[in-house]
Amino acid sequence: MNWLGAGVFATASLFVMGAESGAGGVRIGGHTPQRILTLFGYKGVPVATDRQVANYRRVFGFLDANRDGRHSPKEYVEDGIHLNRQARQGIFRASDSNRDGFVSEAEYVENRIITDEAKEIFYKMDGNRDDRLTFEEVVASGEFKNEKLAKAVFEALDADGNEELVIPEYLRVWGRWARN
Repeated sequence: MNWLGAGVFATASLFVMGAESGAGGVRIGGHTPQRILTLFGYKGVPVATDRQVANYRRVFGFLDANRDGRHSPKEYVEDGIHLNRQARQGIFRASDSNRDGFVSEAEYVENRIITDEAKEIFYKMDGNRDDRLTFEEVVASGEFKNEKLAKAVFEALDADGNEELVIPEYLRVWGRWARN
């Protein structure tokens, strides 16, 4: 898709996380992160509609206080009004895929596409609607036919090892996989 430009896709390869790594790259239960996301039903950036992209660009513009075409930490984290400071800082870090200390419109749009779809998948699996995912809920979702693979995926997503996933934790790992 032209609106992102080649730069975002080139920088997307900077991020990798998973359960195993070696000469063949990161593997989760023997699969690449992209394959795991596909098993979850993730479609990603290439299928974002023009309407979605236009909306994300519009929101980006509202948040770009000095109209320089990028969000600075001051604009987004310090002066932001959505969520809390810690959440804004996490979103800013996740969005700044080239690690230059600023979030461009393309980075912002890419992050919104990735995280909005990831949250939709998360909430679809959250059977008891408690904003947490357990291994049992991931298995019950039917996304993984192989329980051993489901366990490997869940453990890779469960960054703090407490046997449940909350949105920030899930999105940190998911975002890295999606940008891989």
